[in-house]
Amino acid sequence: MNGKSLHSVDKIFVLILFAVFVASALFVSASGALAYKNAAEQMDERFNKQTCVNYITAKIRSNNESGKVQAGEFGGKSALLIKDNFGGEGYTTYIYQYGGSVRELTCGDEVADTMDPSAGWELTKANELAFSREGELIKIELTDISGKLTTVYVNTISGE
Repeated sequence: MNGKSLHSVDKIFVLILFAVFVASALFVSASGALAYKNAAEQMDERFNKQTCVNYITAKIRSNNESGKVQAGEFGGKSALLIKDNFGGEGYTTYIYQYGGSVRELTCGDEVADTMDPSAGWELTKANELAFSREGELIKIELTDISGKLTTVYVNTISGE
């Protein structure tokens, strides 16, 4: 009889040990999944922010001519205005924030007042975007979807 109860205790011990192993494996897996999720979210936020700032900076630098790049408004919100002339007609590219995203819209100057901000091409997600001119610098203030503010200054050598 003693031998049978010893085998029962051994079986129970093995089952408890197995249950502890399974619980530990589940805990490690859940911890790893949470860490991966957090890392992925942070990478997405950084990618959106860096992509947006780099895109706007490149647009300013590629259009760096006197009076071509201006800080202004579009649809009642702060916008970057890039003026150009094609075939004798004036066009403006607007970069602005609307509906939770940074958008870009290029249109003729004669129809700019009739354009709706929702018509712009969505670039990245953002809560706020503001532009201002400080001397020969364009100040870009971007608030990403997590509420973090990034401020960047871009030199416009030619000025306004």
